[in-house]
Amino acid sequence: MDQIDRKILNRLQRDCRITNADLAAEVGTSAPSCMRRTRRLRAEGYIEREVALVNPEKVGSTLISISEVKLNNHERQARDNAIRHIRSIPEVTFCLNVTGDRDLMFVAMLSDMDEFAEKITEPLAVIPEIASINSYFAIKTIKFEPFLHFDETR
Repeated sequence: MDQIDRKILNRLQRDCRITNADLAAEVGTSAPSCMRRTRRLRAEGYIEREVALVNPEKVGSTLISISEVKLNNHERQARDNAIRHIRSIPEVTFCLNVTGDRDLMFVAMLSDMDEFAEKITEPLAVIPEIASINSYFAIKTIKFEPFLHFDETR
């Protein structure tokens, strides 16, 4: 991956609907070259998928929760069962297996505390592998940039 590929990736992450001609002009290459590079980046898996980012406020998903999960034990089957349950909740947008005194962390976007209780607390409270869940709620989103930054000078 060279400097032009990194420029293409940076730009497409911000707007994947840009025309190939405009993208080529911005990254400093010809349109045919840009198209070949973009197709190669997709084919090689650098571009995993293209999505539309929905404004959470417009659809009423204004409650952002960050939850820490502690498991009863660290056997693979217990962890996998807890992960399976968390992954099955559509409102969970991001989940990580982490180090430290917690085992999993996840982010969920919901409309209010009642929905949080219904979709998160109640279903996960009955999972025997989960010892505890600590949740925090965002007051304000300071930064949300779901992009990877590629150094374009290399």
